[in-house]
Amino acid sequence: MSQPIKLSIPSDPKYLGLIRKVLQELLDSSDVPDDTARRLILCVDEACANVIKHSYEGSCDEPIEATFTIAGDDFKVQIRDYGKQCDLSQIKPRDLEDIKPGGLGTHFINEIMDDVSYCTNRTKGTLLTMIKKIKTGLTSTQNKG
Repeated sequence: MSQPIKLSIPSDPKYLGLIRKVLQELLDSSDVPDDTARRLILCVDEACANVIKHSYEGSCDEPIEATFTIAGDDFKVQIRDYGKQCDLSQIKPRDLEDIKPGGLGTHFINEIMDDVSYCTNRTKGTLLTMIKKIKTGLTSTQNKG
């Protein structure tokens, strides 16, 4: 599958489940191992939650656009928002020793994905691109991660 799948949802947290379900179906149909699929879905969910919290500051009626592409061994997801642009110097995971709820999304994203980039050279918003090398068609016991 190299045809991109595009989804646009409102920035209401209740729609994050829709993105998770569509991505699960896509990864299942591409024979992505379960463990890898769970990790990729976690990254996308965290990225969208960060858009709602930081870019749209909790507003529930702004657009979040997600584009998923699987081409060869590459899984690519792009998350686009039109809110407050992120300050790239402020995007960093908190110290794992700092025990408190929240703030680990960027840690998981950077640990799981092979390439993460933020594009802010636009009038409004941010385009987050995440890429992960995947091996399809293997069972999850053959391919961990």
